[in-house]
Amino acid sequence: MPVSRSLLNGLAAQALRDTKTPVRQLDIRPRAGDLIDVIVTVSWPFVPPLKVLLAVERQPQFPGSPLLVLRWSLFGGLGAIAAKFLGAMDKLPPGVRLDGEHLSLDIPTLAAQSPAAPMLQYLRTLEVHTVVDRLVIEVNAEIPG
Repeated sequence: MPVSRSLLNGLAAQALRDTKTPVRQLDIRPRAGDLIDVIVTVSWPFVPPLKVLLAVERQPQFPGSPLLVLRWSLFGGLGAIAAKFLGAMDKLPPGVRLDGEHLSLDIPTLAAQSPAAPMLQYLRTLEVHTVVDRLVIEVNAEIPG
């Protein structure tokens, strides 16, 4: 199932409205090869938009480990400093965890308030891949009986 860049950015904007994070805007730009550029605009004075590269590192495993793990990088040591500062603020949305250079997305927590929540019980695999300007979600579900 392809997900367009515009839909991704709309979902990100909606998620940011419900948090107190210093992140004011995200511009998500999928690239080929399971890579995503994200332009992060923060509310801190004198901080220009930051370009973050995300790489899919680990796909979720259902039902045991439903985490999508992304490795992120930003100008060398600046990324490590930013990770410590953002992690200490503890203001990321529920289901999103920043741990050093890893960003973990808990799929059931993130989907809990969405129309997709009832379908999670049937998931066997879910993989996230990228092509230019699209996230591609591959799902394998099984209905018992």
